[in-house]
Amino acid sequence: MPKILTLGEILLRLSTSPGDLLSCSHSFNVNYGGAEANVATTLASFGHDVAFASKVPDSPLGAAAVRSLRASGIDTSRLLMGGNRLGIYFLEQGGTLRNSKVIYDRESSSFSQMDIGEWDFDRLFADVALFHLTGITFAVAESWKYYGQILVKAAFARGIPVSFDINYRPAMWTMEEARAAIIPILPMLTYCCANYLDARNFFGIDASVAVPGNMEACYREISRKYPNLRALYATDRNVISPTCHELQGMLWTGGVFIQSRRYRMEQIVDRIGGGDAYAAGMLHGFLTGMDPEETVQFATATSVLKHSVNGDALPLSADEVRSWEGASGREVVR
Repeated sequence: MPKILTLGEILLRLSTSPGDLLSCSHSFNVNYGGAEANVATTLASFGHDVAFASKVPDSPLGAAAVRSLRASGIDTSRLLMGGNRLGIYFLEQGGTLRNSKVIYDRESSSFSQMDIGEWDFDRLFADVALFHLTGITFAVAESWKYYGQILVKAAFARGIPVSFDINYRPAMWTMEEARAAIIPILPMLTYCCANYLDARNFFGIDASVAVPGNMEACYREISRKYPNLRALYATDRNVISPTCHELQGMLWTGGVFIQSRRYRMEQIVDRIGGGDAYAAGMLHGFLTGMDPEETVQFATATSVLKHSVNGDALPLSADEVRSWEGASGREVVR
């Protein structure tokens, strides 16, 4: 398997038990996660050689974060130690008609305050065949709006394919800030996770085209403007209630638009990380030579299964995903 490098902030996740409110909780469930770390964990579970680059404090919490990555089979040799603190986020689990709530406490974290000059880029990208990061990393601090661009340019200059999940979070930065940071890297991307709003806001697709249910036209226009993109993908999610969703995967590659089966997920255990699982499933398909139909179906199955598991990432093997995907009696809408 080729070496995959993911880079971003790993966070301590403290979540309530189902039915408990943050304001009334006396204990929390502990996990470690974050967009790029979640992708790394799932790809490592699929048997890939994966490295994760970040910076965590030289403290018991930092050591615990590193231990969780190593336990998942992830190479941590590019992980830096130092700084003041590990970023945290609190998850209040939703239920019935009450939505889940996320509260971040990541200001002045070791990762957000680091200088990327702490990495030797030749060592950072040594033997790397794919580089993956997300828009969340660009948004963690003012400096990272530029650091993210520098890292993408460094990978591109070395001929390393870049995978990018736009993952725009309005709670973290404004659209103007995001556009200024992300649009310059679009010509350097190989794979991109982008929905219809991303098509409109970052790729400049007309609002009359970039609407729900019209992703084939969106992707066709994007691929004309950015022929460097080998694949564009996203999910279509219909939220019926906090614990009942419908999910379908979409992929554009080689001028062809493919959709997966549409699944109905009842009694969702944990939605966090569903998009990261989908991205990991897509990358697994691209790297192992799956055909497009198989790739989008595998990625969607990976995301669906993530919704059944507590924590940020899916720690199942590719064979387990395929076994579930091939079993009968699934809640397939169409």
